[in-house]
Amino acid sequence: MKILHVLLTSLPIPPNDYGGTERVLWALYQGQKQLGHEVKFMTKHPSRHPDAMLFDDSKPLESQVQGWADIVHFHFAYDGDLDTPYVCTEHSNSEVVQEFNINTIYLSRQHAYNYQASCYVHNGLYWADYGEPNLEQPKNYVHFLAKATWRIKNLQGAVKIAKNANMPLHILGGKRFNLKRNPYFYLSSQLTFHGMVGGVKKNELVRNSAGLIFPVLWHEPFGLAIIESLYLGCPVFATPFGAMPDIISQENIGLLSDSYATLTEAVGRIDKFDRRACHEHAKRYFDHLAMSKGYIECYEKVLAGESLNKQRPKSKANIKARLAMVDD
Repeated sequence: MKILHVLLTSLPIPPNDYGGTERVLWALYQGQKQLGHEVKFMTKHPSRHPDAMLFDDSKPLESQVQGWADIVHFHFAYDGDLDTPYVCTEHSNSEVVQEFNINTIYLSRQHAYNYQASCYVHNGLYWADYGEPNLEQPKNYVHFLAKATWRIKNLQGAVKIAKNANMPLHILGGKRFNLKRNPYFYLSSQLTFHGMVGGVKKNELVRNSAGLIFPVLWHEPFGLAIIESLYLGCPVFATPFGAMPDIISQENIGLLSDSYATLTEAVGRIDKFDRRACHEHAKRYFDHLAMSKGYIECYEKVLAGESLNKQRPKSKANIKARLAMVDD
């Protein structure tokens, strides 16, 4: 099968540091090539990669994606008139009421449900880029991995849990103070801020962490931070919203709760969770091949003339509304 992925990003593929969807695309490219398919990807980033195509802003998108592929995979909402069969992956939560193409794929069971859809494929990553996990001797800290300025990511809640569990917290994704969106300022020496960190440095910080605190206050579409942490050996302590029940699906790799007290208690006994089980879980269910096989099944249905959802998916206006935790 000839597959063309389209992601109109200006970041390189694979990304050097940041780039969540870019990492997913790279993993798909690796996995589908390994499964024996011909794969190319189109972006806005000039690249010398032999399978990279450069999007030209001066030409219609349709004219640039026709003619080579058996199927086109858009990594954004697309609902245009294309002769080549295509699918779309919705990688985020919509902020407005809108309809989507009937062959739109979501990232988790809850993500699809929120759009009145049924088709989803879990994200996976190309674990060869992440190095070896630390399964034996983590250091005495836990970590938070998200944009600290986003209220829905709930840095404040992560700080509360770590403090009550008497665990130092390393924050990957923010500075010690922020005076703009979601203002905060922390003086505590128990908190270490690393800013927007990626690549080798991020992986090193995560693999040496005792665990991830991830008390998000929205229906997380998926959460690459979760599977990255699991792969590197970290149990996960999170809220049960969005994709979290799909990922943390066994007791020895973490705990889900909407109670601060319950999550604090679990972090307090963090050494009771199984770091090797965390690693093996991520390798088995969330690698590039598992994701690639899931998408190939979707492609085959579309090429056979089937629809991936029973009706056109539709988002709600309040899909990004903040959820609540029990403040006990």
